[in-house]
Amino acid sequence: MIHRQVIIKRIVSPDGKVIAEAKSVVSTSGDGEDEISQSVSVNVSSDSSSSSYAKSSSSSSSSTSSWSSSSSM
Repeated sequence: MIHRQVIIKRIVSPDGKVIAEAKSVVSTSGDGEDEISQSVSVNVSSDSSSSSYAKSSSSSSSSTSSWSSSSSM
């Protein structure tokens, strides 16, 4: 059976604009395969620029991890 949990947190300005958002997704597999995977992404924006950061990782017999980021002005 696969279990999945998603957590989203936002920072919102008084005028209702989303300034930052962080999202974490965790999945686990319980069918005899010991595997856990997680991805985290963060988006930050203002009137003149925005930035995004992401990380994914999984754990099983062999581990994998990667980072990526981007920004624009």
